[in-house]
Amino acid sequence: MTERAGNPWAYRDMREERMDQPDCPEPELYCTLKRFSLLNRLVTRYRYLLTYNVLRIMRRQPNREYRLADLGAGGCDIGRWLIRQSRRQKLQLKILAIERDPRIVRYAVRANREFPEIEVIQGDALDSATWRRPDFVFANHLLHHLPDTACRDLLQQLEHAGIQHYLISDIIRSRWTALGYGLLVAPFRHGNFLLEDGRASIRRGFTRAELYDLIRQANLASPPRVRTLFPSRCVIEKRPAGTGR
Repeated sequence: MTERAGNPWAYRDMREERMDQPDCPEPELYCTLKRFSLLNRLVTRYRYLLTYNVLRIMRRQPNREYRLADLGAGGCDIGRWLIRQSRRQKLQLKILAIERDPRIVRYAVRANREFPEIEVIQGDALDSATWRRPDFVFANHLLHHLPDTACRDLLQQLEHAGIQHYLISDIIRSRWTALGYGLLVAPFRHGNFLLEDGRASIRRGFTRAELYDLIRQANLASPPRVRTLFPSRCVIEKRPAGTGR
């Protein structure tokens, strides 16, 4: 208790983010979703992760159709990038984008009009019954929205559903992450929730040790590994044997 009182970064601060509140102004919410496209490209390393963990695997059998479940997909900017890459490489990919917030679902449906490969549904991303037995499961910035118990439940559901290939990418919690983020988004902070919600997200984030502890508590027969990437990224990663590390 003394350590927590003296160091606010020693534990997860689960105060609600503004965009998660049902009464938040929709113009600011939609502006935030639009800005996520740039923000994700700058800091989440999704292009590297999905190129190596999804597109590379698909190229091994280029004539079959693959399915990916995107949990907590938001506005689907990452999914659209992945479909563009699949099209360029003549690969067949269908994405099921699962999002619980009906406002965000409406935004994503509009944003994906030119992407019939992406199906957006409103549902509980933590319910494996909604995933439809995909080849890949991907989640970006879902985990920090969840309490530890739900994080463990998600890992257990991934194992029980027989998902052999998944990536769960999130934020490393530290004051240095918060400082760098504040400097990065300062020019884009007007008319959206990027600054306040970004800071809240970082405080809800994880250390690598905490993720290993969650995996241990989940008591998985085949536990995933944890990676860290610059800048301030932590990734829970599971790949089938023979696909490389």
